Amino acid sequence: MLTRYTRLVRHSIHIAGSHLSPLNWAAISWAVGLILSAPLLLHTASHLDRGQHQSLILIAATSAGSFACLLTGFFKTFWLFPLYIVIIIGGFVIADAAHTRSLGLLVRGLAAHATGRQLVLRRRAAAARLSLHAAAAGGVGSALISAFVYHMLRRSDQLTGLWVVSIFSGLIWFTGICHGLFSNRPGAASSPRMGATTSDSSSSRLGYALLIFNYPHAIGSLGAGFLGSFATMCIFTSAVLYVTGGICMKPVLVLALWMLNFLIPTFILPMMYPVQLFIRADAVKMQLLGFMVSAFVAGAGFYYKDRRWGAVQVVFVALIQSAASGLLQAFGRVLLLDCAPAGKEGAFASWLAWTRAAGALLGFAVGSASPGHVGGAFLGSFLGLVALVFGNVSNVGGLVAAGHVKGVEEEKRQSVHGSDKGGEGSIEDREAYGRPRV
Repeated sequence: MLTRYTRLVRHSIHIAGSHLSPLNWAAISWAVGLILSAPLLLHTASHLDRGQHQSLILIAATSAGSFACLLTGFFKTFWLFPLYIVIIIGGFVIADAAHTRSLGLLVRGLAAHATGRQLVLRRRAAAARLSLHAAAAGGVGSALISAFVYHMLRRSDQLTGLWVVSIFSGLIWFTGICHGLFSNRPGAASSPRMGATTSDSSSSRLGYALLIFNYPHAIGSLGAGFLGSFATMCIFTSAVLYVTGGICMKPVLVLALWMLNFLIPTFILPMMYPVQLFIRADAVKMQLLGFMVSAFVAGAGFYYKDRRWGAVQVVFVALIQSAASGLLQAFGRVLLLDCAPAGKEGAFASWLAWTRAAGALLGFAVGSASPGHVGGAFLGSFLGLVALVFGNVSNVGGLVAAGHVKGVEEEKRQSVHGSDKGGEGSIEDREAYGRPRV
């Protein structure tokens, strides 16, 4: 295991007089992929919400990413790896935006027949359930691919094993086109103006993609999503490098740690919905909980950085941090969708996908630069708390600003008068919250 760790951190790549490690090279390729995918996202944002090409966009993005994985396995050329990573990052970001938009349409449809406070409660219930179960299912996939990577790395020819992993990953990812083939969620019909030029069309698409800056609550949710991805990726990367190179944990124990990190959310996240009901928390409060747990983990790691951690401490930290990562992932998506106006979920989801990928990139770069030191993750978690608390980010405020909810203040006054007459209004709210008709 120590030999593999040395290969990762050793500056063995020489480019234009610079000496880079494989981790540095991967981070640079990741950054280039994000930069190149930004204009493409601005172009596809309007097409995700308008017209009939949503399925084609999802199929094209998934096919491009999976095809790059297959090329990585078939052509054993090291210098093409950055190009593959660029294509994979671009395909992942666009596909993530398309899936988040589909979740937004599901939530909007499940709460379509409610108004006022009832709509707030139904959206909260539907979005929380769907997003939590989606994040839990993602943990299962991550655990499976981690186990396969471990199995292939046990072979004598590790490089060939990694190429097999790339091919296998591409084949699995390619099955994701089934969602695009068998689901059709078209947007509003787009009718171009007579005499409209290409520059007019480009400026219109750019203006549509930048529409999110008119919604302060959505901007706050993007900031929280960026900081959440940064903190969780920084903790994960730094911890993995620490257990492999710092305390030289056995490979099978590292695999067990990965299994815990990915599979624990599968069981914990679905149980967080009853907890959310019990404490009457919205997406902002659940994100605050995730940031507080991440700050605790990062603070403990920073405070005890000079001590040698045992297996029990590492497992305990992995358990609670995996739950925090799932909460930030699931409820960050819920908060953004609450702030997205009807029919514009694709544009807002594109921003969320890109900012999350950027946060994960920064967390990977910081975590790989200082294995075992998670001061940056603590700072990111603390800034996430500050952004949500002092940024005045609110679920209800985002819903009202997006035009989903009208007449909330009138219903609040009616519920107050109803409570004076026996509490009918508050009882109805509790019933609607506990048993949402979705």
